[in-house]
Amino acid sequence: MADKPLLMVVEDDPDHRFIMNWSYQKSTQLCSLLFAEDAEQALLYLDDLPTYPSLMLLDYQLPGLDGVELLKQIRRSAKWKYLPVVMFSQFPRKEIIEHAYENGANAFVTKPQDRGDFLHIWNTVFDFWNKHSQLPKATDDMRR
Repeated sequence: MADKPLLMVVEDDPDHRFIMNWSYQKSTQLCSLLFAEDAEQALLYLDDLPTYPSLMLLDYQLPGLDGVELLKQIRRSAKWKYLPVVMFSQFPRKEIIEHAYENGANAFVTKPQDRGDFLHIWNTVFDFWNKHSQLPKATDDMRR
């Protein structure tokens, strides 16, 4: 289990978390999945994780501290600044996409509308980030 990459998903909508978990279970991906219901919970998890996540899927619109504010905190952190973050939203307006990239998103994906699309997204996103991309090795600062 320790050799599986860790993926953190930050999503406040319980229906979307359910669909994401269902589609992950049906996907061909092998990773450990951790869901956070909001930005505050994600920050708590990041502080306590024993392993460095290989990817974060981050909802743009979250209650309280929104996805972009969480992303800004991640990018300011010596430990997490290189964490790949794929931001997503149901509303892929040009200004939302630009705002995500301006604040450090590595990619932006439109939130799928049905289970089949979620399954396709899982396989596409995971294959890219876990099999094809080259990420910086975790330094001692990143592990603290």
